Amino acid sequence: MNNKFHKTFSTGEFADLFDINKDTLLYYDKINLFKPAGIHSNGYRYYTLEQLDSFIAIHSLRSVNLPIKDLKKYFASPSIDSLNELASIQIEKIKNEISNLKEIQTLLSNITEVTNELSNVTIGELIIKEMPVEYVLYSSAKHVDWDAPVEELSNMYEEFIKEIGIKGLASFGSVLKTNKLLNEEYQKVECLFCRMEGPNAVKKPAGMYAIIYHQGKYDSLKGTYFNLIKELKKQDFITDGDVYEEYLLHSLVATNEDDYITKISVKVKKTQN
Repeated sequence: MNNKFHKTFSTGEFADLFDINKDTLLYYDKINLFKPAGIHSNGYRYYTLEQLDSFIAIHSLRSVNLPIKDLKKYFASPSIDSLNELASIQIEKIKNEISNLKEIQTLLSNITEVTNELSNVTIGELIIKEMPVEYVLYSSAKHVDWDAPVEELSNMYEEFIKEIGIKGLASFGSVLKTNKLLNEEYQKVECLFCRMEGPNAVKKPAGMYAIIYHQGKYDSLKGTYFNLIKELKKQDFITDGDVYEEYLLHSLVATNEDDYITKISVKVKKTQN
């Protein structure tokens, strides 16, 4: 090529056009994906205007994370059919990535929601408040006994993780039927639950809820349940639904079980006088 009549770009200039590092161009040259138009007498590579279209195609496909090996295979014999196949494969990958990012967003949103909630908590104080509808997923395992052998509980827990996905466990807990609460059978829960939306999610009803926070080991929850029942009677409330035992602060952020925080909530209504 006669450089006197043709516009040329140095490696750095060509890289600047696409806002990439010039090392990327050097790497593409090394692997025979995209080579410079030529080399000046001083040993420096140069690129031309005629190469812009080709590099735009490569750069666009790389921007959607198309693997180098697939790019080399495609540009060795480009065609409409092979380009369509490449695009279709990438669309599926992107769909999966979007799904994963949404799950991560849900996890992080749950974490910020919990940490903000805990900043305004008074341990042991009963709160009566209106709550909106929430979506929850229940475990397929029912009638869980926390006094069961560790291996049995571990298997149940692992199965629940598989059912909902590990990212859902930011808002994890168990459901206790009202009759178990009144009979002081706190270890015999109905099932596990996770606060999250999904195909099998069930609406936890809106309404007036009694909420109390417990700090300490899970096996010390009995005292907080006593306080819950006592305060409900004092304020002329009775339970009107299941009890949700939610483990807000656990091993994710606390190394000492004495620092664990559990949120207990139950739908209530005023007693009929």
